Amino acid sequence: MSSVNTSKIIQFFAYIGSGFITVALLLSAIFSGNTQLGSICASIGQAIAYVVTLIVAGYYVKGKRNPAWLVCYVVFCVSIIVLYIVNLVF
Repeated sequence: MSSVNTSKIIQFFAYIGSGFITVALLLSAIFSGNTQLGSICASIGQAIAYVVTLIVAGYYVKGKRNPAWLVCYVVFCVSIIVLYIVNLVF
């Protein structure tokens, strides 16, 4: 069995996220934005997009030597996670 490359996994999740966002936009266009399923698909697509973005940014920061990059990255990650949860709850 061959090992799965990390970039292939990220690409797969980006593909799935694009599909969810497409379904959400399609349902929103068909039903003029008044659909629960469209909202759910949009939330899933956004969550996947955030995760993929944070993973790719993590690889970028990993190559940097200045610790300020890592500090900013951690602040960005925590902010995105907290604000996403807050927006889901309220």
